[in-house]
Amino acid sequence: MSKVIFADNNKRIGKVLFIVEGIKTEINMLHKIFTKIFDYQYEKLDRLDRYRPYNKKDNPLSSIFVINTEESNIKYIDDASGYLDNLFTKLINDYKFPVDKAAIFYIFDRDNYSNTNENLVVDLINRLGNSRESNDEYDRQGLLLLSYPSIESFTASNYIKASFNLEIEKGSELKQYLHEQKIMYQDINRYTTELAVLEMDKAIKSIGIESYDLDNFKDTNLNIYNYEENHYRKTKKYKLLSLLCAALLDLGLIAIEED
Repeated sequence: MSKVIFADNNKRIGKVLFIVEGIKTEINMLHKIFTKIFDYQYEKLDRLDRYRPYNKKDNPLSSIFVINTEESNIKYIDDASGYLDNLFTKLINDYKFPVDKAAIFYIFDRDNYSNTNENLVVDLINRLGNSRESNDEYDRQGLLLLSYPSIESFTASNYIKASFNLEIEKGSELKQYLHEQKIMYQDINRYTTELAVLEMDKAIKSIGIESYDLDNFKDTNLNIYNYEENHYRKTKKYKLLSLLCAALLDLGLIAIEED
């Protein structure tokens, strides 16, 4: 039986950047995780150029910075648009955030009604497979972590056992389902996060992936994506799965141990 081990609250994780899709849910969810469950300085800059620090520390060696893209679409993290280059320059110049030395995570939905460019998604999965090191073909580090069909799958996995067995087509339908079940991300805590981690791990293993390397996650990521896409083609629904917890594993804030 697997169990989740939490690292000490003072664990050094360095500078961490999350680039997210939504203007509210993901930002608030990550705030909850990194200031309440863990105790780190947290800064956010949204697409309306509103900046705010939380849980401020003196000269923090470890901190979280969260920004969201210009619109809720994965195309904005493609280097062809130039959007991220400008955004990173702003972070470096205006907020003294060392982008080139940070662990970067891209948190996006796989909802076939919003992020519809399948070729782009696959390309980004192949390029963004390590949070701290860029690959030879893409001069930018980062790890792309998708949620099927939306980030609300992470919320579901905090409370629903075997949440991967649930099937829903669109993120909006999942939001409605959680609302009806009175399940809210605002209630997540250390104990619910344990379940979310185990649910993600069980889901990945049920696909047939017994082990995965977060230093080189692209193959695992692509296998998960292909599994979900094949399921969607057959059923017009995604099986609920969020890879958000992979960021916590990658940062060493949690570990999964087998009894």
